[in-house]
Amino acid sequence: MPKPILVGYDPSSTDHAPVEFGTAAARFTGAPLIIASVHSSSTALGAAGSELVEEQLADDAAEPLDHLKRRLSAEGITAECRALPGTSAPRALHNAAEEFDVGLLVVGSTDRGHIGRVLLGSTAQRLVHGAPCPIAVVPHGWKAGGGINTIGVAFVDTPEGHDALNGAVALARRASARLRVLSTAKEKGSSQTFGGGDALTPAVTYADVGSAARAGAERRAEAAVADASGVEIEYDVSVGDPADFLVAASERLDLLVCGSRGYGPRRAVMLGGVSRRVTAEAHCPVIVLARGTEAGLEALIGEPAGAG
Repeated sequence: MPKPILVGYDPSSTDHAPVEFGTAAARFTGAPLIIASVHSSSTALGAAGSELVEEQLADDAAEPLDHLKRRLSAEGITAECRALPGTSAPRALHNAAEEFDVGLLVVGSTDRGHIGRVLLGSTAQRLVHGAPCPIAVVPHGWKAGGGINTIGVAFVDTPEGHDALNGAVALARRASARLRVLSTAKEKGSSQTFGGGDALTPAVTYADVGSAARAGAERRAEAAVADASGVEIEYDVSVGDPADFLVAASERLDLLVCGSRGYGPRRAVMLGGVSRRVTAEAHCPVIVLARGTEAGLEALIGEPAGAG
């Protein structure tokens, strides 16, 4: 059975982007949808009182959740809506993700940034580094529009990069989406030449080196796709800063998938320098995988990790 999608919902916010993305993901994956709102309560606060509340939480989430459930039902969307008592939204959502064994945790970004750009708020910042499952960060004001038609994946030739690629292939196959494999190759500098000391040894420019690096990165990405049957794949390799490249590419994507950094605790989302910038600046929803989990994004569609 597919693992569920858990959406963190803030009733006080007018931005329904996380719910929009969660419902879109549930539609094309077939995964159950859980929408959760964290609220303060006397049980959660105990004797210490409201000074322990780390965020401005609603006193009662039942009414807004009931309203949301009725609205989604009218649109033909089935969702389980849960009120989570607690003093910390990140902690309550983290615990719920573990309790419900979810395949994807969806959170929004703050409304202080530009519409359609990711800018992490306090809840997303705390969840995105240490979440127990893949986490999707959705730009403020994001709308499903025409659906998930183009999925990008940041590919590096590491175990984490292969996990991201396999998961993106599975999602693209299920969504009937085009997959764009994004890789970077390092260029050593300008267009200076080296070599060519005699007529039989042609000079080689740094541009030639960059072209060779680009071709090598594309070959590695192609070789890493174990089974892409039924998926239209494009390879886009850039010579330059990886974060700049991915942020720019996100303008032409409906979803971007990234792996965690290659060290840190297992079963946790761990951001490296590139993924940190991408989750902070992307133009589309970004999914970052948890490191070292046996079930990747394939779990959303009920497939074992790496299945073709």
